[in-house]
Amino acid sequence: MNDYLDPQALDATALNGRLAQMRAAFLRELPVSYETRRDRIRRAIAMTLRHADAFVAASQEDFPNRRAELARLTEVFMPLDAMHHAERKLAGWMKPQKRSAPLPFALFGARAQVQYQPLGVVGVIAPWNAPLTLLLLPLATILAAGNRAFLRPSDQTPACAAAIDAAVREYFDPDEVSVALGGLQTSQAFSSLPLDHLLFTGSTGVGRAVAASAADNLTPLTLELGGKCPVFVLADADVAEAGRRLALGKLMNGGQGCLCPDTAFVPATLQQPLLRAMDAEVRRQAMGEDLCGLFSARHYERLQAIVDEARHAGARVITLGAEASDPTSLRMAPTVIVDPAPELRASREELFGPVLVLRSCDEPQATLAELRQGDKPLGLYVFARDAGAAQRVLDASFSGGATVNDTLMHLSVKDLPFGGVGHSGMGAYGFGVEGFRRFSHARAVYWQSGPFSLLRAMHPPYGKLYQLAVEGTLRRLARRYADVLPRMSRHDTDSGIPTTKPMQE
Repeated sequence: MNDYLDPQALDATALNGRLAQMRAAFLRELPVSYETRRDRIRRAIAMTLRHADAFVAASQEDFPNRRAELARLTEVFMPLDAMHHAERKLAGWMKPQKRSAPLPFALFGARAQVQYQPLGVVGVIAPWNAPLTLLLLPLATILAAGNRAFLRPSDQTPACAAAIDAAVREYFDPDEVSVALGGLQTSQAFSSLPLDHLLFTGSTGVGRAVAASAADNLTPLTLELGGKCPVFVLADADVAEAGRRLALGKLMNGGQGCLCPDTAFVPATLQQPLLRAMDAEVRRQAMGEDLCGLFSARHYERLQAIVDEARHAGARVITLGAEASDPTSLRMAPTVIVDPAPELRASREELFGPVLVLRSCDEPQATLAELRQGDKPLGLYVFARDAGAAQRVLDASFSGGATVNDTLMHLSVKDLPFGGVGHSGMGAYGFGVEGFRRFSHARAVYWQSGPFSLLRAMHPPYGKLYQLAVEGTLRRLARRYADVLPRMSRHDTDSGIPTTKPMQE
């Protein structure tokens, strides 16, 4: 085997050597045909099917407090669904998109279009909470776009890293798809590679470091981070259903997900019914089965410290369900912290576990005005019977994505973009056409036709063509906007546009 497969050899030199070989192979292959892309997607499907049990077993080894059924759903089923979708839609995605060519050239057959061109070698850095999911999901659209993929598993999930490496080596040439094994130093070196694009999923703090490393090479980035995803339960909501669905979203993967609800804003009169509905859902899930535990003792201790701080500061702390927290099994009882003070960690930090902050909110617009002053979250959720009221919350808020009358579900729509804003991320991709476009270059192509070129109007001597194309257009625009020109020419209007000729009073 090549040295790059040896975890001990994955220093910066080895990583750069592997990248150089992958890029050279990519350049030799251009253009990347439909048949080649489809073949690679089909091999990724076969790889995931063949290694499904190994992937689940590895996930259980790295994350033993998560049920095997959940691992199979997230680490196997979801990527396969995305790969199958990519294979079915690939031909349509690859077609150039028509754009309107300018007159009069369109009359002579001029054409304008967007052609989607592969980027080259795309790097993917996955987090520990979805160690295979967030390698295999983007792999579907990276391959569909005609790229090579360089995968970097989390250094905190060594069993998953070994499993994906073995699977990739069986189904792909190392110049097509490679896996970078190793520890923390490998992760740091990987983010400094001169990749053609880098997708990172993880915390905001680490994302900031990844962006700084990538900046030296001007590597294009997609950062999927996190934040305190808010939930608004409006006065007209079906509170019983809202509580059930809120609990489902909060307990997904033990709350260890970047889109999990973090803080719920609820009218005072609805808080007790909401808590009862959440408690009933927690008890239903826990009947005869363990709820998903936390990933490590460090994460358990961090969350417990957040809860203890809030309790000692006088905040009301409510435990849902019948089971108590167990530090031995790393299972924390689902917990609600009511109205913690702003300076407490529960108010400031992303919780990332089975802990929810509940705040009284009878005036959503006032709360939204405060939230707009802070960081933009990755997700936002609204529960309301009145679609207009829900839309007013969406209009007055920022978030990477949103779901109305449920949680998390916008992620399940493959053709929707997925991404954050500011502290919650940079750029967006997706598990359908948006991912294909993210991992492609949208190349503008113009096909000229006709007896002359508009470029002639841009060079001397300036004659009739200039008069027609430039002066004529300016006169038409002046007539079209004649009603607003006087108003907008005042120096003291809201527009702030100065004028060189004062208006006549």
